[in-house]
Amino acid sequence: MAANKTGPYRRLWRDWLLKYYGIIAVGVFAMLIGAATSAGYAKGIQLVMQGFENADPDVIWWGPLTILALTSTKALCTYFYQTRTNTALVNAETDLQKAMHEKLVYADLARLQNESSAALATRFTADIMLMRTSVIQIFAGLSSVLIIFATVVVMLTIDWLITLTLVLVFSLAVLPVNRLGARIHKVSRNTQDDLAAMTGDVSEALSGIRLARTYQLENYLISNAKGIFDRLLALKQRLIRLEARLSPMMEALSGAAIAALLVIVAWRLSNGDATLADFMALMTGLGVISQPARNLGKTFAMAKQGESALDRIFEIIDLENSIVDADNALKMTRVKGTITFQDVAFVYPDGKAALRGVNLEIPAGKTVAFVGRSGAGKSTIFDLLPRLYDITDGVISIDGVDIRSVSQVSLRQQFAMVGQDSILLTGSVAENIGFGRIGAARKDVVSAAKSAAADGFITAKAAGYDSKITSGGATFSGGEKQRLSIARAMLRDAPILLLDEPTSALDAESESTIREALTRLSKGRTTLIIAHRLATIMDADMIVVMDQGKIVETGTHSELLANSGIYAELYRLQFGG
Repeated sequence: MAANKTGPYRRLWRDWLLKYYGIIAVGVFAMLIGAATSAGYAKGIQLVMQGFENADPDVIWWGPLTILALTSTKALCTYFYQTRTNTALVNAETDLQKAMHEKLVYADLARLQNESSAALATRFTADIMLMRTSVIQIFAGLSSVLIIFATVVVMLTIDWLITLTLVLVFSLAVLPVNRLGARIHKVSRNTQDDLAAMTGDVSEALSGIRLARTYQLENYLISNAKGIFDRLLALKQRLIRLEARLSPMMEALSGAAIAALLVIVAWRLSNGDATLADFMALMTGLGVISQPARNLGKTFAMAKQGESALDRIFEIIDLENSIVDADNALKMTRVKGTITFQDVAFVYPDGKAALRGVNLEIPAGKTVAFVGRSGAGKSTIFDLLPRLYDITDGVISIDGVDIRSVSQVSLRQQFAMVGQDSILLTGSVAENIGFGRIGAARKDVVSAAKSAAADGFITAKAAGYDSKITSGGATFSGGEKQRLSIARAMLRDAPILLLDEPTSALDAESESTIREALTRLSKGRTTLIIAHRLATIMDADMIVVMDQGKIVETGTHSELLANSGIYAELYRLQFGG
């Protein structure tokens, strides 16, 4: 991940808010008018009091009207600045969510597997919400600063000595507020990280609730989550204590300012250097700036929390993929399907060696099965072919072309895959099959479904191919979802087919139907199969036996049985002799 030296708020403004400058400008203009109006209270009170002192009979009507005009203008300006700034902010918020989603969709598989989906989702919800709240508070803080500045300017015209004294009193808060802000930022970042972990734990517990109930693991789940809940509680309590220090600090300074004002005004009144009208105006000005001054403490605290949220958001946006196209990447046209592994090695980002010295040639149009114990490296082979990961050493080529020399898009067009977990996305049945070849005609979708023995149960539904699929495809059985997945692969019509235990979770009747569909799908294609159930791959043209990241045996079913190696041992374990 490339380091970005720009401060998070500066970057938020430059890259995400600046495009809505026109909307924000209207809001800031309204802030300026509102600040001037707030400052006008002090001057207005001074004029009204002078009118009373001078026994001006007209003050009885122009005085109240002045105050009403000021309050009405302030209310209108507040409405405009809040609606305009918030409009710009929600637009930028949506842009950030879109950018994060796009980055994750294209991110390296290794990065996505480092953090649970539920934890990543908190970046779109909790972090975005905290960022939005903090920026709203910053806009409110800007309004407070403008009000304080405008009011101080007006107060200087009334009595500069008293005003400077009050400014000096409030400036005493700068150093302690800065120190508190640094601590709040650190605690807030830890809180957001733990919140993401908690979301992942809760999601994991609920997704595995059937297992938990069956094995009576409720107490384990509760105990496991208790630690992170307690840690979050401690962080939140610490955050509360830190934030709570700001308000009393500003409150005490406001009290000190009032005390200073009373002392100095009493002294100047006794010397005849000030009037009662001046005193009332200064008191009004102090009252005007007291609440904005208190708000600045809250603004500072929220800004520090928002920084931690923005750091987590920009971590996603700054992701850099290690799997990229070469500068002169070629476009791979439809291949025949000869696959060659030459001294291929692969080590996962966490340091685990998955493949070591793999050498293998798979002729075009042949069916090759990969077997071996769990962790032998079979699934890694499937991940490396379409470059979901890049090999650490060696060369993988298709029809003699190094797969790293061609574009990822054209490479992945050569593959269709059917796994043991059939993934269905939200949409219609036709759309889910159509994902195999975007833009395919409806008749081709139907033809693929018929070839996959899926047309019958699809047309039995009221909406047929337009039936909506809920999240995860809960409205379909395992066998039906698998046939939809096969239909998708048939529609793709790719020259290389990857089958990752496609019948492992099915009953005998569903397996029989799906095996027939897979036989049709495999015809004329280079087909690679991962299988634990050896009965499903006895007819393969070649069986590759893997162990601890190496190929230890190759041959047909009968040849491997005769070798009395690992394959023969696996066969005896499954078939009892």
